[in-house]
Amino acid sequence: MDSLLPYLLLDVIVVATVVILMFRRMAFWHPLTAYLLFHLYSFSYRAFKIYTGSPLMFAGIPNAEPITVDEINRAMLLADVALLIFAASSFWAHHVFEAKAFQPKVRLVMNRRIARAIGFLCLPVGAIFFFALKSGGLEISADNASAGYIQVISMWPVGVLGLLVFAFGFRWYLVLLVAFFLGSVAFQGFNRFMLILPLLFFTAYYLQSRRRRWPTLPILIGAVVMALLFPRLKYIGQAMRNGDTEDAVAHFTQAFSFKPKDKAEELTEEFLDQFAGGLTLTDYNGRKFLGSTYLAIITLPIPRAMWPNKPGLADHLQEISTSGRNYAQQGRILTYLGESYLNFGYAGLFLIPALLGYLLTAYCVSANAGPLQRLPRYVYLVVFMVLIQTFRDGLLSILVFTIVHNMPMLFTVILHKIPGFAHKSLDRPAADPLAGEEEEEIAARQRQ
Repeated sequence: MDSLLPYLLLDVIVVATVVILMFRRMAFWHPLTAYLLFHLYSFSYRAFKIYTGSPLMFAGIPNAEPITVDEINRAMLLADVALLIFAASSFWAHHVFEAKAFQPKVRLVMNRRIARAIGFLCLPVGAIFFFALKSGGLEISADNASAGYIQVISMWPVGVLGLLVFAFGFRWYLVLLVAFFLGSVAFQGFNRFMLILPLLFFTAYYLQSRRRRWPTLPILIGAVVMALLFPRLKYIGQAMRNGDTEDAVAHFTQAFSFKPKDKAEELTEEFLDQFAGGLTLTDYNGRKFLGSTYLAIITLPIPRAMWPNKPGLADHLQEISTSGRNYAQQGRILTYLGESYLNFGYAGLFLIPALLGYLLTAYCVSANAGPLQRLPRYVYLVVFMVLIQTFRDGLLSILVFTIVHNMPMLFTVILHKIPGFAHKSLDRPAADPLAGEEEEEIAARQRQ
């Protein structure tokens, strides 16, 4: 593994450079922060694990083609280049939009009545499906045509609670409901993203409401605890679903143990390996998809019962998979970088990070420039919380996890766009003598 060391050191230099140069413009909810977390966990940490002896993906599996160190080196170099491009584009977006963001601008004000109505309608419906799935009362299988819709509705409670917390703040009864549902999610044994993504949303909103850019010490301690516990949550949940309390307690204890024997069975997320192998599979396949992988989002809402052969979100994996690296059958991912290479080759590894860095940063600067209770800020926070998932799974995830998996947000946006349903505010810079007048009027309307 000695050949990996120069690439590992280069990665440390690249990450440190990006942090030093961009830290003044970043905040917890900044897209570059999400990208750095994705890069560190998916690439940097995994490269370090490989360097210290962790086996490469497919190693020791009969009839499989193991990932090689040369492939890892190539993937690490391209991931570092993409990080630099993303950061540079983010810097340019700040240069272009920062001054414009603090000019007077008309924004939609979050209507608490709309939030309350969506809460009353969607929370109980979503809770029924959520606990029906959790208890096994509803059977989900590939042959069940309504399975996808049932799972989507079961995610409503967490989305609704995010909306209500944004609209009304951290009221004690909302905090209890959030703790109850997230606690249930944590130990259900599947869909762990339903726990992590809402925690990102609530953390970002809490920091914004307290006018802080970065997490406090208690939040950091909680993040460390969650990072230790997260790899074991799936096994804890499965043990609890099977009624094996002793096994659940054993996994919980092992999560906080640093003994080698307790960590031996803990699997490493092999996102770097999957990205590296995906690059080679794309080369073997010999053709570029030219963006066609993104078109599957158009057919997503059509029930498969009506169109059994409709395109899937991961059909491209079936084309590039081989018997030695069957990504499609094993449910592997390429990351958004592998997807970019699959579509446009090396040009995609420059173009897509550049576009994402620029557009997401411009959106962040614009949406977070106004007062707290604004609809664009709420929508941005929902987008922010799914960015890590998007970078990991592919660009379509930003639509799947915001619009499909968080339909309460979609309902909120639609109702606010109906004329007369929500107030508009001319938000002025803080230095403007009239900056507070309209805000006081809006607050008076909200109290009526």
